[in-house]
Amino acid sequence: MMDHYEYDDYGDYYPYGKKKNGFGRGVITGVLGTLVAVFLAAAVIIAVRGIDQAGAAAAGGQGAPKGGAGSAAAGEASGLAKVTDKLEEIQGYIDSNYLFDYDESDLADGAYLGMVYGLGDPYSYYYNEEEYAALEESYSGEYCGIGILVSQDAQTGEISILRVFDGTAMEAGLKSGDILYQVDGVLTSEASLDEVADQIAGEEGTVVDIEVFRPSSGEYLQMTVERRQLESQNVEYEMLNSEVGYILLYQFEGKAAEQLKGAMDDLESQGMQALVLDLRDNPGGDLGVLLEIADMFLPEGVVLTMENAAGYTHSYYSSEGEFGKPLVVLVNENSASAAEALSGAIQDREEGILVGTQTFGKGIVQTLFPLSDGDTAVKLTTDRYYTPGGTCIHGTGITPDVTVELTEGEGDSQLEAALQEAERLLQDGLN
Repeated sequence: MMDHYEYDDYGDYYPYGKKKNGFGRGVITGVLGTLVAVFLAAAVIIAVRGIDQAGAAAAGGQGAPKGGAGSAAAGEASGLAKVTDKLEEIQGYIDSNYLFDYDESDLADGAYLGMVYGLGDPYSYYYNEEEYAALEESYSGEYCGIGILVSQDAQTGEISILRVFDGTAMEAGLKSGDILYQVDGVLTSEASLDEVADQIAGEEGTVVDIEVFRPSSGEYLQMTVERRQLESQNVEYEMLNSEVGYILLYQFEGKAAEQLKGAMDDLESQGMQALVLDLRDNPGGDLGVLLEIADMFLPEGVVLTMENAAGYTHSYYSSEGEFGKPLVVLVNENSASAAEALSGAIQDREEGILVGTQTFGKGIVQTLFPLSDGDTAVKLTTDRYYTPGGTCIHGTGITPDVTVELTEGEGDSQLEAALQEAERLLQDGLN
């Protein structure tokens, strides 16, 4: 994502690592054992890379200190010394006066987390050993959890369930739209989304106590849910009629590209001549997955361009081919991050039509830096991204070509409008 880094160091066309862990979890990231999207009203775009800090500094990129090498470096050293002295002073008071037993590793993790928290950035986070292991597990497309996808509103901090998949959460009665109130007695309003995800995650066969508020009934409901080993369910699909296929893509994580390709092949075998791709409520996810999916819909060309704090830019390209059929993409106010990047590329390059409402507007990228101990990592906001037309959608989102509000009551007005657009494109192609 920065053109001054050698591709060979970080993998073929994935400068941030051969694991292709790109945009989150987030996104993001953003899946911590529970299929949690680190949304904060939008998922996190995460890229994983190993950075040689000395090399990065020499290149003038991330890792290099800002300002002059002389007085600035001395000032930073002095500042770090003050921090170290204060930490030692606090440790002394704890050792001499603290009433209860404690684990020194927990103190250390708290200090690291506090340092990142001090940035005031809801998308940046320190992952301890357990959390990092769970994050790594989520990249495989399999995880131990309860089968829910949740988001957190950046303004209110409210954590709500976006989707409930086949699994113990569905068996226990959790529903989309439920608001998480407590997890194992911890108020979600007093925790970050990552911390809530860590509470829900755990070993297979163990249970988690969850209390939710259900807006539809005004009730608070308590449930005990068992954790199981699950596979990420990223795709649902069907034929809307004899010619138009429909695919609902939940997020850009795990095996999403593989599952999407399988769905497209099946729909093709059923006679699909046009496609409605539903990215509504899709919080985004992984850069590598985004690029794989972009290759399914876009001919060779730019998918997105990233720019880091130093002003270095790097563009990512689609390369394998094009869809070759009418394409309609459904978006809404919860389509975010990687979902917006794909939508923006399709719109800017005129490879399809966007239908729905204004998207969320998350145009910044998080990078996951594995730390030198090999067991922990830090996630930081490092880049902003631009659509192929040069637009940064952060804070504004993408305006669809056809704006359609979702109406109350039975039926799906947006899906109906998307189907009409697909049929119109098919008809125009015949004329």
